[in-house]
Formats: sequence, structure tokens, C-alpha cells
Amino acid sequence: MILPKTKLKNQLALINAFSKVLIIALAVFLIPRLVRTISINEMDNQLIEKLDQVYELIEERGIEEFISADEMDMGFGSYNILKEEYISIEGTTDTVLTEYIDNSERIIEEELYDYRVISAVIQYDEDYYLIEIGKSVNSILSFEAKLNRFAFYLLLGLLTLTIIFDLSVTQIILRPFDQLIQKLKKSNHPTTFDYTSVNASTTDFRYLEESIHSLMHRIEDAFQNEREFIGNISHEILTPISIIRSKLDNFVNTTELSDQELIRIIESKMTLGRLTKLVRTLLLMSRIENQEYLLNEKLSINSLLNDVVKEMSERFEIKDLNVKVENSEPEIRIKGNQDLMHILFFNLITNSVKYTPEGGTIRISAQHLNDRAEISISDTGCGIASVDLPHIFSRFKKFKESENNFGLGLSLVKKIADYHNIKIEVESEIDKGSCFKLIFKQ
Repeated sequence: MILPKTKLKNQLALINAFSKVLIIALAVFLIPRLVRTISINEMDNQLIEKLDQVYELIEERGIEEFISADEMDMGFGSYNILKEEYISIEGTTDTVLTEYIDNSERIIEEELYDYRVISAVIQYDEDYYLIEIGKSVNSILSFEAKLNRFAFYLLLGLLTLTIIFDLSVTQIILRPFDQLIQKLKKSNHPTTFDYTSVNASTTDFRYLEESIHSLMHRIEDAFQNEREFIGNISHEILTPISIIRSKLDNFVNTTELSDQELIRIIESKMTLGRLTKLVRTLLLMSRIENQEYLLNEKLSINSLLNDVVKEMSERFEIKDLNVKVENSEPEIRIKGNQDLMHILFFNLITNSVKYTPEGGTIRISAQHLNDRAEISISDTGCGIASVDLPHIFSRFKKFKESENNFGLGLSLVKKIADYHNIKIEVESEIDKGSCFKLIFKQ
């Protein structure tokens, strides 16, 4: 049995429901046959009891109580007013003493009826008599209908009780598991995980909880070690870089250098600048991962976009780019960190400027769509191959060997977006451009 991907308690409920449906199907098939057998056996037992009563009456009062010697040819017959039962005694030439039960038809008052009949040949004195006692088949069917109805209601009641019982027991047994799941959902960082023990009577759930707590402690320790490591490394790297840059500046100011030597020093300073930027970006990403930034500022996304566009206006002019900004009404407002959101938009627009040729177009739009807001930044640049799209947010991923790109810009964008619960969608086509969409839930 293949179950759909859903919660454990829902899968257990599906299994229970399937088993109940199977039971009902079997019951619908078997109960009528069982009831039929029971009703026929009950009817036969009643006929046998009545025959025994007739035997006792004949033994006590004689056969003459029912039929006299003069009435041997006519016999004795009696039936109730509804013709549901009848009894007949008549003489017979059959000398074999037998008893048997069978279904047969009888004509009573010129009407044909179906009966369940017990027949017996007896000897009284020197004569032989045939005794028949019959019960209408309709009475059997009526009894079957009542028994079927009773069985159906009983089955329905039992199924209802078992379903309620199964659901209740499953809910109680899985309650610690649900509590663990909720604790994991509410925690997006080891430092915010709730280590309060759940009330579990099952050893499996206790072991699961202890394992989760142990893993969370180890992850928290790993985060703390990473934070300290990156902080120490950043300090150890940035300090020598600053010293080297200062020495290079002093060397340039105090020493007469040739043009070639001056170019080499400038290139070295540029390399140091890129290295400084790289270290600071890594440090920033680490601080975001460790949730060191507060997201409590009320931000206007439209204003942030306008500020970034103004800040980059000179870059647009250098490449003669046509930049179109379409703001939404009303403004898109979120709670977050202004510095991080500024970096996010700056990196995305910088990426568009970098890969859009001179005279190209960059379009920035903000709009409201039903229950969400959307920012799109599109360009007419070189585009990204479809095989590369899944990897554009990976660190140090480099798709163009000719570009001096360390691959941290878009990775930082993704970190900031995830930190603000912003979804990013990317559409791109080679030689036609790219479009980055930021989706804000409202």
C-alpha cells in the first residue's frame, strides 16, 4: 500500500480508514450469507420443536385428537389467520419412518405459498401417518431483514467507536511527536530552540527528543565556534592588510618610483582592496547566519530603491544605461534591517550594471499582487545559461573565466533575502538578459 506524503498521524488515520473500509466490504459480502444460514437454522430448530410438541400430544391424547379412523382419507389440516404456519396430518402408504426438512409450495384456499416444511412419517398402532409442519418463507425473510438490520447497526456502531478510539489513541500517542515537530518549526536557529522536555511515555520518543537536543547543542556549539573563528580570522587578516596598505602609502610618499613600479604598487593596493572586501563580505555573511542583525526597522522598499538608484547614477552614466524605475502605490513596507536591504538592492543592481552592455536598459519595478508585493530588477545583459541558474547563489561560483568575480555578491543577496523571508525567483536567457524577482509576503 503506497501512502501519500503527509503527516504521520494522517497516514495512520488513512491506514485505519482503509482497514475499516475493508472490514465493511467483507461484512457486506459475508453478513447476508451468515444471516441467511442463521435464520434457516433457527427456523429449522423451531420446526423440530413444534414436531416434538406434536409427538407429545399424540402420545398423551392419541392420534384421534387430530384425525379419526373415518377421516383417514381426508386428513387433518390447520393454519393461522395469516397463513404463516400450518400443520397437517394424514394417512400414508409410506411405511419408511423418516424425518426431513425442505422448502416446498402449498396451495391454501386456492393461493400458492412458499413454506419451509418439516415432514415426518410415523406409525401409530398399525397405521402410518404423514405429519407436516410448515412456516412461511416470508416469515424467514422478515426475520432475515430484522437480523440484517441489527447486524448493520451493530457494525456501524462498532466501526464508529473504533474510529473514534483509534483517532483518540493515535492523537494521544503522537502528541509528543507533534510537540517535537512544532518546536523544530518554531526554531530557525539553534540558539532559539526550546530545550524543554516534552511529556513522553514512549521510550522511542524520549530517545528521539534526546537525540534532537544533543544535535541542537552540537550545532549551536559549531555555530559559536564558527562565529569566533571567522571573527578571529577576519581580525587577523584585516589587521595585516591595513598595515601593508599603510606601508605602501608611506613608501609611495617617501620614495621616488618609476611609472612601472608605481603601477605595480597600485595593482597591489587594488588586490588588497578586493581582499579586504572579500573578508568583510564573509564576515557579514557569518553575522547574518548567526542572526546578529535585528529586523525591527520599518522600511519603505520604494525609498530604499530610489536611494540606491541615486547612489549608482554615475555608474549608469558611465555605461550610458537607460534605467527605468516604476514605483508602486501604495509603497511597499516591511520590517527588517535597512543596512542589509540596502546591500541587497545595491548588489542586485550592480550585477545588472556589470553584465549589461553600454546603451542597454535596466528596469526596476515595484508592484502589489494580491497577497504579496514584488520587486523585479531586469536587464538586457548577456543573460545566464539555464544550466547555471541553479548555482548562481553558490559561493565563489564563477561562470565567466574572463571576469574578476569571486562569486559572493549574489550569495550575499540570497543570505539577506532568506534572513528577511523574501523569496527570490530568477528568469534569464542568453543574450537577452536576466530578471531577478523579490517576493514579499504581506
